[in-house]
Amino acid sequence: MGLLLVLIFGTFALCIISLLLGLLSMIVAYFYSHYRKIKVRFITWFFAPGILLFFFAGLNFAVSVFYGIITNSDLGIGDYASENINKKYNLFRIDASDWKIDTKDSGSDFWEINEFDHVQEILEHDDTIAFTSKIDDQYILTQLNANKVEYAVIDSASTTDVLWNKYTKTRGIDRDDVYTCDEYYIRYRKYFLIVVLALNIFLFYFFFKKFKKIWKILFLKK
Repeated sequence: MGLLLVLIFGTFALCIISLLLGLLSMIVAYFYSHYRKIKVRFITWFFAPGILLFFFAGLNFAVSVFYGIITNSDLGIGDYASENINKKYNLFRIDASDWKIDTKDSGSDFWEINEFDHVQEILEHDDTIAFTSKIDDQYILTQLNANKVEYAVIDSASTTDVLWNKYTKTRGIDRDDVYTCDEYYIRYRKYFLIVVLALNIFLFYFFFKKFKKIWKILFLKK
């Protein structure tokens, strides 16, 4: 699914959610008005949740675009996921396909190499990128030069644990430094997501705290 289709589907989903929240908000407004013995502006109660929902969705999309630009990676939206390993290589996948490693060297033929498809786990150490890939029923551990387009198949086994336990032990590397591709993709983004969540909470609090009088005018009738 392309980015445009994701945006169209997301917009449609937001409209449905906004409609449901608007109806729920009107029910809340009805009971609130009867409980407080005051008149409310039902039209505002109906549209307010949707406006806020679209505002925060647009804000988060803009922040995602900004993150994608400054990190030269994907936006976190759509069917394409990409994360830079370093200046020479990147980890990516399309739709629900397996993770792949590719080089930014336009003259490379990495896309023809089976070991660079179906990547399962990855490890960075010194000037080396090591990763396991699954081909048929075997897991293959490949060592890749981080600075040059050079690689070598190190070992193969029926499980990745056998490969990594041996590889990390002989090189004095902590086994916990090995990431699955999903973990590798999200390890830096999780801090970005925390910042975005904090920003949303702050803005939500700011709007309701600083514009309390305006909200009363919009939602309540004199």
